[in-house]
Amino acid sequence: MAQLVLYTFISVLVAGLAFASSPDAVIQSRATSALSFTDSQWIWTPTTTANAFVGLRKDFTPPFGRALISAEIIISAVSAFNLYVNGNFIGPGTPPNRGRFAQRYCVDLLPSYNVFAVNASTTATTGGGLLATILLTYTDGSTDTLLSDGSWRVHTGLPAGWKQLSFDDTAWRAATVAADYAAGAFSDVLVNIPSDPPVLALTRAQWIWTDVVPANGVLPAGSRAFRRTFTLAPGQTAKSANILISADNSYTLYINGHTIGSGTNWPTAQHYVVDFATPTTELVIAVFATNTLASPAGVIFAMEVNMQPAGRSNCTAGSFLLSDAGWKSTKGAIPSGFEQPGFDDSTWPAVTFK
Repeated sequence: MAQLVLYTFISVLVAGLAFASSPDAVIQSRATSALSFTDSQWIWTPTTTANAFVGLRKDFTPPFGRALISAEIIISAVSAFNLYVNGNFIGPGTPPNRGRFAQRYCVDLLPSYNVFAVNASTTATTGGGLLATILLTYTDGSTDTLLSDGSWRVHTGLPAGWKQLSFDDTAWRAATVAADYAAGAFSDVLVNIPSDPPVLALTRAQWIWTDVVPANGVLPAGSRAFRRTFTLAPGQTAKSANILISADNSYTLYINGHTIGSGTNWPTAQHYVVDFATPTTELVIAVFATNTLASPAGVIFAMEVNMQPAGRSNCTAGSFLLSDAGWKSTKGAIPSGFEQPGFDDSTWPAVTFK
């Protein structure tokens, strides 16, 4: 299949969800944020084994006479990670092509001492790396910035209580700086940061389908159902979603059971901007796709979600969701109601990449 070259913009209105079009002709620029990784460094341990978990910690005490109120955090890792602040789980970081995508979080802080803790993992084929920028805000409106650098503490393995405020990490090693941002071994890494208003591209989305693709690339004609569930981080509700989607040959897209739109010409991707009129803490994306003839087939999808943390109005959290291994599909009879949030897809197999 050739690269998608054109985007169509759609406006729709359904109960509970509002959809608006974008005035731009093409959405291919990198996402932006008030924060950046420009001065941050990729950090890790000196050595790790495959499929290992690494704990990383950074504590901070404000200067005398100043009190902290909140933090805005952008963070990414070569592989999966979980972020904790003062022992509280903030959210996961398991986006596709992980080193290429950041998560953005908004967090309330204690007035004085705070601890940022991350458990990140390696895979069987890659090493590890963590990248973070943390903007601290004081009660007087002034700010400080923490960066991922050699001042963080790291440890292979996760001892009991490792993420808590009271944990003593003085025996942990100082983090090893693997590279400056976009330098050295990471020179080709340009991390996309969720933004508001959202910006998105299909550059790193993958074509997915249900059958193992034969050598000749020809898949049987027929329809397939796809699902992907995205659960928001604790204390957050979805504000909006920015979506790009296409399918060879046609599709209908649903979110939380609502019909969003359809496409019938796979070289043309549709763009949907979704504003959530009703607060929701879980997004269920469902796609009904049809391959009209025995031929190559696939669905490609990218979504940026902007979220509002509870009680916060001056900071927006964000995350990416692409067509990847987290999707499920069935190639048997398509059950009624498969697009609804309450549908049980636990027996559906994972998709196949094209």
